[in-house]
Amino acid sequence: MKFALVGDDAAAVLLLEAISAAGHRVVQAALAESLLASHAEWSSVLRCSWEELLIDQTVEAILIAGDSDEVQTAAKLLASAGKQLLIVPRVAFGAACAYELSLIRDDSHVELMPAFSLRFVPELVTLSQQLAAGELGAIRRLQVDRELPPSSSTSGLTDAEIDAAALDDIDLLQWLGGRYDQVTAQRSGLTEQGCSQATLTLAGSNLPDATWTARRGAVAVWRLTVETDRGPIILECPTDAAGPAAMIAAFVTSKTPHAPTWSDAVRAFDVLDAAKRSLRRRRTIDLHFEILSERQQFKTQMTAIGCGMLMLTLVLMLALLGLGSLLESRDRAVRDAEASGLMLQESDFESHAAVLTPKAETRLERMAERLKDEPKSVYLEPSSDPPNSDLDQHRRAKIVEHLANLGVEAADHRTLLAAAVSTGWDTLMRVLRLAWIAPLVVFLVLQGLILVAKPTSPRKS
Repeated sequence: MKFALVGDDAAAVLLLEAISAAGHRVVQAALAESLLASHAEWSSVLRCSWEELLIDQTVEAILIAGDSDEVQTAAKLLASAGKQLLIVPRVAFGAACAYELSLIRDDSHVELMPAFSLRFVPELVTLSQQLAAGELGAIRRLQVDRELPPSSSTSGLTDAEIDAAALDDIDLLQWLGGRYDQVTAQRSGLTEQGCSQATLTLAGSNLPDATWTARRGAVAVWRLTVETDRGPIILECPTDAAGPAAMIAAFVTSKTPHAPTWSDAVRAFDVLDAAKRSLRRRRTIDLHFEILSERQQFKTQMTAIGCGMLMLTLVLMLALLGLGSLLESRDRAVRDAEASGLMLQESDFESHAAVLTPKAETRLERMAERLKDEPKSVYLEPSSDPPNSDLDQHRRAKIVEHLANLGVEAADHRTLLAAAVSTGWDTLMRVLRLAWIAPLVVFLVLQGLILVAKPTSPRKS
């Protein structure tokens, strides 16, 4: 298999040697100038830009070993292009990048494997198999203790050191103990330079408690303690000479049961992120793991947008009602006359004439009967196409004459010409009556995309 390298993380060296020892070839490298310059055995590897790897069909798999923004961008786009990636996980990736890569994996159906080195240490693999088979009894407690070597810049532990040391160990604890959903982080001996000890506690329903600690020591120390029904098991600084070769074999064959998946990396980053929140809030953080997919992300986003659309529709409706009542171009008397049927519209007259239609004459007779009993007035809508005040006055005179003939008292004073309506205002109100509901209608139409969105085929996590 032909590999390419993207990034210059020192952790890539052992993996590159394992790739070569397994008979595979590293044919190209991008963003790895400093690493290749410091290792003469890899100086002959062809340099290229990572963009070239997007279209290079000869490269079958890519080792991602770096934490810069450009390396992260390259990883996302290479995964989208369908390239198999072996990724050295680094804290700089963060939960956001891990989740994004998970979505790309589900969408592109590409193989992504985190290079968690402890998964391939022979002693830990054997221990995992014995625990899974129940040979050592039930697990009561897990603990990983680390002592980090002295630093020339500070005597305390910095957050960056703690997070970098914890990432692999978090995956190990979840591999041995299960999927933890409660995280508690603590710092002891805090100073301006850092802390003297960091503690991370993991818990979950029906799972053994897991504790991780880190402190400064004279030399690097790593110790795993597994308390079982049959007594404690302690492993110290297990050798991992065969680990890189086993990791490459697992990546190439994709058939190793204990090999980590990218879902394991997402959970490790989630726990690390929860630990930071636990420190800020000084309490235990609950985790809620979900299977990620573009479809679920879309549904979540549409739910949030839908709530916003409903609130926006309500606000727009109230605003429209307020504008309509405050800025109505007609006075109250005209609106009341129209509502009570005492208004003659322009359509009640023959076109460009002062002659009532037969239907309007019948209405006028009914109006006359009401006017005899009620102290109200009749209003006439002014002509609008085109406006003609002479025609309006002629029409009013005809109505006065009709009402007087029908026995209505003071017909002249009770027949009024309504004020001309602002056509611009009426047009605006008609537009607003449609516009206030438009966002909600568009949102409901977009819901149909959920039905046509193709569900992601299930993957084994």
